[in-house]
Amino acid sequence: MDRNALGYLADLNRNVEGALLFLEKLAEYPELNNEDFIIYQSYFREYLADTNMMVLDALEESEQETMLKANRERVAWEKKIRDPDDCYFDVRNREEELREQGLPSQLGILRGMRRTTTKDILSGSFEDNDEDETEPDSDQRQPASDARRS
Repeated sequence: MDRNALGYLADLNRNVEGALLFLEKLAEYPELNNEDFIIYQSYFREYLADTNMMVLDALEESEQETMLKANRERVAWEKKIRDPDDCYFDVRNREEELREQGLPSQLGILRGMRRTTTKDILSGSFEDNDEDETEPDSDQRQPASDARRS
């Protein structure tokens, strides 16, 4: 919608208010002092209010469409300039925030079929022995998959 619409609406409101003042002045004459001028003033005010609402609703719809279009353009531009590897910086920053708040880390690493926790990572207690796990009863080393079957 044209950006001048608000200016036109303001001019319309000023002119109708002027017309209402003229009706009040005309109603001062004894020959014209009847209910017709009061009714005309009510009609003018009602039509002006309806017109204001119609114009403002149309402006709202127009501005929402413009906002959505601008938002799509901004998101597309940000997506175009964003490096996919920036997600690692986001994770690092989030982990620092959690650490400052004294909350546990949300990171977990899948290592083979075993989930390694952050506690394991920080303590360095995990090793690459996923395939070499043995049962506690057995003295001989068997692969973890064979140990589970027996």
